[in-house]
Amino acid sequence: MLPRAWLILLAGATAVAWVQLTGVPWAARAWTVVLLVPLPALLIVEGRKLRELETLPRTQAYASSIASLWVLAIVTACAAWLSGYSRVQLGLAGIDPLRTAAFVAALTIAAIAVLFLFRLAGVREAPLMHELLPATGRERILFVGVSLTAGVCEEIVFRGFLIHVLYSATGSLAIALLLSSGAFGVAHAYQQPAGALRATLIGLILAFPLAIDGSIVPAIIAHAAIDILSGLWLARYLLR
Repeated sequence: MLPRAWLILLAGATAVAWVQLTGVPWAARAWTVVLLVPLPALLIVEGRKLRELETLPRTQAYASSIASLWVLAIVTACAAWLSGYSRVQLGLAGIDPLRTAAFVAALTIAAIAVLFLFRLAGVREAPLMHELLPATGRERILFVGVSLTAGVCEEIVFRGFLIHVLYSATGSLAIALLLSSGAFGVAHAYQQPAGALRATLIGLILAFPLAIDGSIVPAIIAHAAIDILSGLWLARYLLR
C-alpha cells in the first residue's frame, strides 16, 4: 500500500494529466492518463516486489508477461478505435522494405550500444535480471515469445498510440517523445533506476522511424531483435 502522501501526489498528477489532454477523444484521453500516471506507479511498486524475490519461476513469469502485454495492447487498440484513430495514425503503416531493413539494423545496433555503454559505465544488473534469463530449451522458446510480444505490444502502446495522442494534445513532438519514452522506461522499473533510464534512452531510439517516416514497423522488428539478442546471446557479457 502506498503512503498517503504518495496517493495524494498520484491523484494530483492524474488530475493534471487529464486537464492537459483536453481536446483528446474521451477514450484515448482516459487511457493515456492511465498509461502516464497510475500504470507507471503500479509498475514501480510491482518492480520493488519482484526485486525482493530470492527466486523467480521463469515459465510463470514469461507467461504472465505475454498475457499482460497483450492485455495492454488490446485495451490500447480499443481506446484507439473508440477515438476514431486509424492504423496509419498509430504508425501501423509499412514503408519501403530496404528502408525498413536499414532502420532495423540501425536501431538494433544503437540500442545494443546503449546496453554496453551502461555496462562499461559500471552499471550492475539487479539479481532479478539473472533470474529472468532462460536456462532450458523450453524457457528459451518462451523467452523468444516474450520478446516478440514485447516488440509488437509495447511499440503499439508506447510509440504508436501514446506518441500520437501526446503530439495531438501538446503540438510538440519533443514533449510527446520524452513523455512516451519516460513511461516506457518506468515500465522497466524492475531493472532498477539505471535500467529504467536505459530503457528510456532505448525508447527514444526506437521512436526515430515514427518521427521520420510515420511508421512503427521498423521499431517492432528491432525491439524484438534487441530483446532476443540481449537475452539469449549478449547476457553473458552484459551481466558478468
